[in-house]
Amino acid sequence: MLSISPPMKGAGQGDYYLELAQEDYYTKGGEPPGEWYGEGAEALGVGGQVGETELKNLLNGYSKDGTEKLVQNAGSEDRQSGWDLTFSAPKSVSSLWAVSDPETRKLIQESQEAAVKAGLNYIQEEAGITRRGKGGQQIEDAKLTFATFEHGTSRAQDPQLHTHALALNIGVRDDGTTGSIRSSDIFEQKMAAGAVYRAELSYQLEQKLGLETERDKSFFQVSGVPKELNDEFSKRRKEIESELEDGGFSGAKASKVAALNTRGKKGHIPREELFESWKEVGQKYEFGAEQAKELQGKAPARSKEKELETSLKDGTTQITDRDSYFTRQNLVRYTAENAQGRGLSAKEVKNGVDDYLATSPEIVRLGERDGKTYYTTKE
Repeated sequence: MLSISPPMKGAGQGDYYLELAQEDYYTKGGEPPGEWYGEGAEALGVGGQVGETELKNLLNGYSKDGTEKLVQNAGSEDRQSGWDLTFSAPKSVSSLWAVSDPETRKLIQESQEAAVKAGLNYIQEEAGITRRGKGGQQIEDAKLTFATFEHGTSRAQDPQLHTHALALNIGVRDDGTTGSIRSSDIFEQKMAAGAVYRAELSYQLEQKLGLETERDKSFFQVSGVPKELNDEFSKRRKEIESELEDGGFSGAKASKVAALNTRGKKGHIPREELFESWKEVGQKYEFGAEQAKELQGKAPARSKEKELETSLKDGTTQITDRDSYFTRQNLVRYTAENAQGRGLSAKEVKNGVDDYLATSPEIVRLGERDGKTYYTTKE
């Protein structure tokens, strides 16, 4: 799933990710160092491992060396410095990662990295926008910058493979000038970007490891990972559910409040120790590295053309069962959700949607409103 935090203020919130990031995280605790990503990162002259000075300067709205203001309110305490976009793998992926051998874990992490990049690429394509001119009336495309941090645990020290992508509030325009980004577009694209991420993760796990994945409502699970193990590794979720039950609340907003109320300080336990403890938990359910290996190479052969056609059809039906018209964003989201477990990459989903909207005789183009093109079906 993809969650987006409230706006970060100043550079202080970046300290949390920098403090957790350790070169020797396997033996001394913490999480891996961060990595820069995005067209904006290249334009701003940052790349590779995230450094403390450059991150703090950019969060404050300055150039990487702190010598140049990149936005009008650089250095202001009230400035929105960025947003934390958190891409979380399904629990069965984290459970499998936790009990696997190092080679398998590496491939799962590579799959996560590729899927996060697919989600961020979609946000760049659809939400890379900045304003300029009097009252911000002039809208322009902008290159975005992300500082990504891979984390492997929940606050309850359960395996929870997820990536924090700090979207910096600095957009680089085509002419090289810079300005704040229009954040509303990122929030608007959240559900579609999350679906693109999950479709790519499902695809990568199949390509790199031959794992069979199956759709689970709007998400997916890795076939063969015991549900009991997933439940055992979900102590953090149980804490939140208990808080909701005690207060008699439900819903997404209440869940966010409960998550904050039960939030403890994240410990710095070496991954070597964590993997050993997770291995012992897996043994209770007779699922370890050997069983994880046996799941590999089980992905079935498929016709991509047929799977894409089915995903598009199912996605369109989901939308039109409730609404009489839709946008490309809507169709990308639901097609990507239906593509999980069908061996389709994020790129194939996006290209398939574009071809479908442009050439299908069933699609009717209604016109544009507020910069968006709306569609319906002949039916």
